[in-house]
Amino acid sequence: MAFPSAGPVDISSVTRIAKDDLGLNAQPSDPKYKGMLAQIYVRDAPYGGSDKSNNGHRYDSIPFANGMIKSGMSCQLIHYTHQEHEEFFDVCKKFDFIIVRCNPGQIKADGGSQEKFDDGMRMMRKLGIQVWPSPDVMEFMGAKD
Repeated sequence: MAFPSAGPVDISSVTRIAKDDLGLNAQPSDPKYKGMLAQIYVRDAPYGGSDKSNNGHRYDSIPFANGMIKSGMSCQLIHYTHQEHEEFFDVCKKFDFIIVRCNPGQIKADGGSQEKFDDGMRMMRKLGIQVWPSPDVMEFMGAKD
């Protein structure tokens, strides 16, 4: 594996956006649960958005993932791109849980549809995959663009 986010689940069907996974702990070889942290990178914004570090990850992504890893779960950092919507959600189906860390407005700012992304996450929940926060919770909280 070239970088810590590369496994244990094969995510090679989606484009890698981040420059590196600096600070991310190694994934457990036999995780209790397989998780992913979904992010968005706004390609026309400096660093991918004001919430990103210069490697393309959100500032809080590495600490979130390391908390999961220290608990015996895997947590792979993956960026959503609307051009690979189907591939992204095919990859999502391989995980036990998804932590969504996409700021409201950033999917649209990158040319995608927040509604299409949210519908994809709703489908993951219907498949029994935990999604935090769920799109409906985000909408109820008023955090939708």
